[in-house]
Amino acid sequence: MSNGEQPIFLYKVSPKLYRYIITELETNFHIQPYDVQLEGINKDEGIKLIVRFGENFNHSSEQFFSNEQLENEKLALKEFIAKTGGQCIQVLKDDYFKKMTP
Repeated sequence: MSNGEQPIFLYKVSPKLYRYIITELETNFHIQPYDVQLEGINKDEGIKLIVRFGENFNHSSEQFFSNEQLENEKLALKEFIAKTGGQCIQVLKDDYFKKMTP
């Protein structure tokens, strides 16, 4: 991370955003909270969101969202969740089939 900033559990950065993302992933993709790790880096102008998924959480998707985008313009956040949800589903399927292949 730049400038020594370490991501922390998103629930500590923004409980409301954490619940929103988890609800969207569960509702639209049937992804359970234990399938993802949500982290964030709080900055004055917004939050850098990091979603980790897959076996050992070795895949990730990240994007910065300004305070304006988080409060008023949910479109960018919804697009990010849709893109990340799709990636997560594919990785979970791939991991499952790797385990099941003899």
